[in-house]
This record gives sequence, C-alpha cells and structure tokens, in this order.
Amino acid sequence: MTARSSPPSLPLLLERYLASLEARGLEALTVAHQRLYLSQFLTWLAARGIEDVRRVTPQVLESYRRVLAAHRYRTSRAQRAPWRALTRRGQYARLLLVCRFLRFLVAERMLLADPTAALVIVAPRRPLPRRVLNESQVRRLLAATDATPLGIRARAILELLYSSGLRRAEVAALDVQDLDLTGGTVLVRRGKGGKGRVVPLGQEAARALLRYLEEVRALWLQNPATTALFLAASGCGQAGKRLSTSSIWLTVRGAAASAGLGRVATHALRHAVATHLVRAGADVRHVQEILGHASVETTEIYTHVAVRKLQEIHRATHPVNHERDKR
Repeated sequence: MTARSSPPSLPLLLERYLASLEARGLEALTVAHQRLYLSQFLTWLAARGIEDVRRVTPQVLESYRRVLAAHRYRTSRAQRAPWRALTRRGQYARLLLVCRFLRFLVAERMLLADPTAALVIVAPRRPLPRRVLNESQVRRLLAATDATPLGIRARAILELLYSSGLRRAEVAALDVQDLDLTGGTVLVRRGKGGKGRVVPLGQEAARALLRYLEEVRALWLQNPATTALFLAASGCGQAGKRLSTSSIWLTVRGAAASAGLGRVATHALRHAVATHLVRAGADVRHVQEILGHASVETTEIYTHVAVRKLQEIHRATHPVNHERDKR
C-alpha cells in the first residue's frame, strides 16, 4: 500500500487480522474474545468519524486509554445490577489487543508508521491466587469419585489436571495419541497462544487414565474415527463427542462439592500443582515449562504464594512468636 492509496476499511482489516490468528492456531474462543474487544474499538473510532486506519494516531490511542479507564458496565442485565469499572488488568488487556492489531497492520504494510511506538502501557502486577488447595484438600478432591463410568472419567480428569497443571481447554483438546502412559508424558498441541509443549504425567494420573481408556471410553465411542481423549457420556445430546470445557468445569465443581470443599474452579488445581512444586523445591523455570507460561514473571506468583504459606507456618510454630503471645 502506498501513502496515497486508499487502505481497506477497518472492519476488513480486522477480519484479516483475526484470520491470521486462526492460522496461527489460536483457540476459537480466544479469537472470539479478540473480535469482541477490537470491534468495540472500531465502533468507538467510527463514532468519532475515524474510518481510515491512518488517522489512528498516538493521541487517539491515548484518548481510548482514558475511555477504558472511565468505562463502566453492569454485572448483569438486571435493571438494578451494580455498575463496575474495568480493572487495571482489564484495561491493560484491551489496550494491548489494540496495539497488537495495529502492529500487525504495520507489519503487513497497511500502516507506514506505528502509532503505538510512543504509547507506554505497563502490565499491572498479577494478583496472588485467592485460594490454593493444600495437599490434604487435593487428596480429598481426587478421592471424591466413585467406580461408575462417570466417576472413573472424573477421576482421570482430576488426576490429569493436578498432575500436569493443564488448562481445561487443553484437557478438552487432548487426543488419545497425545498420551504416552509408558513414558509418563502428555503432548499439548495447542496451548495458550497456539504454543505446544510436552508435560510430565505422574503415575497416579497414568493409572487413572489407563482405567478410563480400558473401561469407559469404548462404552461411549460411537465413531471409531473419533480421536478425542475425553468423550461425552451416553444418554446425553453430545454422546460420543469431545467433552466440552464446561463439562470439565462441572466435573471439578461436582467433585469439590462431594469432598466438602465448596466451590472450586478448574484453575484451582493448576494453582495447586504450581504452588506445591515450588514449595517442594522445584525450579521456577521448570514450573514455567510445565504450565506453558510465556513469561517466568507469571510463574513467579507461585513463589510468593509458597512464601506466604511459610510465613503462616512460621508465625504459628516459631517459639519466639509463642513467647510473645504469653506476655
């Protein structure tokens, strides 16, 4: 594109960008989220008469930053639902998506100058996990299954989540051939950002998965060509199809309720394995590889969680602290 030629419309440029994300292997849900937030940006531009991407200047981006900071939304559709502001992390995430979109256009020569070059956006510090299950709670969770086909599948999912620290979308996307039960590994073909990795698989998880494969999966398999590891059960509308992420979430939630642990999110097992590994002396960079974090800074939050737990133990057990309590 030359400086004088008319560039494609902003909606068309957005479609090109989203197509590039799909080509890189990003999950459909991730692409859908980006479509939503970037479409909101384009709508904001159109309301200000900006339909040519060359008119997106650093000043325009700075104005959009202020808009995000002032944005308020309802927590539900109910008329009396409270209004909330975007968190600093939410503002950062949306602005970062805009910057990536514009940098893509620069790389594709749809823009001659990068309007994001002078924009400084600082990622807010990641908060510590609100709740981290201890080893005893994890054991209760894993044991909260029965010997029914659904229970055997649930145990395999729970053991896999805790052993390998996978995200629920990664678990849902697994195929049978991604497991190496003898070698003790799992191949994650499409992790976050479309990146693959090989993660270790513990013996208990391998045993639970083998039992599921031998006793349950064949019961629900309707199409021999199906490669999905976890299948939906017979008797439901999705019988024999790949298990959904929402079903995996319900599996964890149901086991947590049976174990008397209250509401436990799928990600809680990912937090747990990371924290327990760090506390046991695992190198942070090794934990980073297991979790598939792009930056070690993301993994380092678990060192803070481990230190926090040690501080609690120190306060509860150190003799000097007990002497002070007696005074």
